[in-house]
Order: sequence, then C-alpha cells, then structure tokens
Amino acid sequence: MPTLRELQSKAKKLLVTWRKEADAALKKDRRSPVSHLCMSILMRNNSITNARQAEHALRKRFVDWNEIRVSPIAEVQDVLEECGTPGADSKAYALRRFLRDVFSKYTKTNLYFDLMEIPEVAPVPVPGDPAIPGSMEAAAAAAAASGEDDEDDDMVSRESGLPNHPVIPGFVDMDKIIDQPMPLDAKLINEKNGIHVASISWDDSEKGPFSALWRVALVEGLVEPQSSAGEALGKLRLVAPEKERDHFAFHAIVHAQLNWPTISSKSDQLRAKYKKKGEDEEAAPKEKRQKARTGR
Repeated sequence: MPTLRELQSKAKKLLVTWRKEADAALKKDRRSPVSHLCMSILMRNNSITNARQAEHALRKRFVDWNEIRVSPIAEVQDVLEECGTPGADSKAYALRRFLRDVFSKYTKTNLYFDLMEIPEVAPVPVPGDPAIPGSMEAAAAAAAASGEDDEDDDMVSRESGLPNHPVIPGFVDMDKIIDQPMPLDAKLINEKNGIHVASISWDDSEKGPFSALWRVALVEGLVEPQSSAGEALGKLRLVAPEKERDHFAFHAIVHAQLNWPTISSKSDQLRAKYKKKGEDEEAAPKEKRQKARTGR
C-alpha cells in the first residue's frame, strides 16, 4: 500500500502529464471551463459519443449554460431524452443544480458554451487631452474654434430626451446603454475563462463533476476501489497538490474526456472486482458453517 507521500508525488507527476496531454487538445477546443465540467456530468454511466451528442443538442436548444441554469428541469430532460441519454432525468437535475452552485459561488464566471474572446484593445481617451478626439476638452476646443456659444439653445440637459417616469425621474435610458457597449477588460475576461471554477469539484462527492475525477483517481491508483465517494473525496484532498487542486481537478476531467472508454471500463472493472471479492469473502464463512453442519 503506497504511503501518502508517495501518492502525493504520483499526483504531481500525473498533473504534469495531463497538462502536456491537454495542451494540444485545448488549443483546438474552444469550450469554456464550465462546459468541460458540465460534460463530466453528461459522461456519467454514458458513452463519450452520446455525451457529445447530448452537449451538441443542448447547444442547439439553449442559448448558453446560464439559460439551462434558469430553465425547468423538464425542458433539459426532454433534450437529453431525444438523444437517448441514459438517466436523462437525473442528469438534467444534476446539470441545473451544478450550474446554480457555480453561479452562486463565483461572481466572475463565463457561463457561455465557449471561451470569451478578448477584443482588440482600442485607444482610451485621456481626460484633459484636447488632442484626442472624443474627449470633453476636444469638444470644447472645437466649439470655441467655430465660434459657438456655450449657452447654445441646442444644448440639452441631463434629463432631456428621457420619457417621463412615475417613480424615478431621470432613470437610465437602457437603449443608449445597449447601443454603446463597452468591451470588458482583458484581465476580467481571462478571469472569467479561468479554470479555478474546477475547484467546485472538491465541494461535494455527490454533486457536480467529482464522479469523473473519482474514476480517474481510481484507475491511477490514487484511491482504493473499496472507498465510498465521500472517502475517495477526503483521500484526494490530501493527495492532490495543495496549491493546484483546481488545476488537478480540471486536467483530470479533460484527461477523462480524452480517454473515457478506457477510464470508464477500467474503473468499472476495479469496482466489480472488489465487489466480487467482498461477496466471496462474505460467502466463505457461510459455506464453512454449512459443511460443519452436514459433515461434508
């Protein structure tokens, strides 16, 4: 039986291997980290082929994961059932519950199906520089040059142009905001695309993407086949690199997607082998007592 230190060393080496394996795949795969985590739920007791079909069907039916988060479970279940996904009802429930957990835990999370693209950086006007078009100083300089009076009759007040409102005078005009979108800061987009969301895998052994992580750990010998989900989670918390648990979980899940037929089959065999061994050990004393009674 490997010691805890040996398992921790093995986990670090596995993370290095998984990163190299995922590097090329993730360059072509533009799905968001949340999409990868949701995929692990669709893979439960399912083939990778059907899981991909189910994800594709969800993309066609819903705008993004956020819409699935707020949609009735029955609607998600209908889409999965049309794909022939086993356990469509439980997967629909697990998906929505997981997405609600993610939404409540992280305020900066990309719930689109794909990664958010970083826009090209546009020059930002510097306040007080009359040489930069669009600044207030530039507008004032242009008005002075043309001989326009600051008290021009055409000038509008802050409240003008807004419809009357019975409760909130001068409320924000949403049309103007929508027509003048501001790109998000690149650092914020990177944060929204961050794989730190995978740390939610460690919150609960019965929810979210832990099932895929558990199967990978079982195949790699990081946890014992006789361990329950809760026991496996506790063991993996000790084994996974402490400062990179989210990376460990995320790359383990990507590794599972890339090798699901093998991982699914091997983990099932390990669990079945342990179960059979337990049944044989339980049956042995009964058989011994039976022989003692019959004298055979």
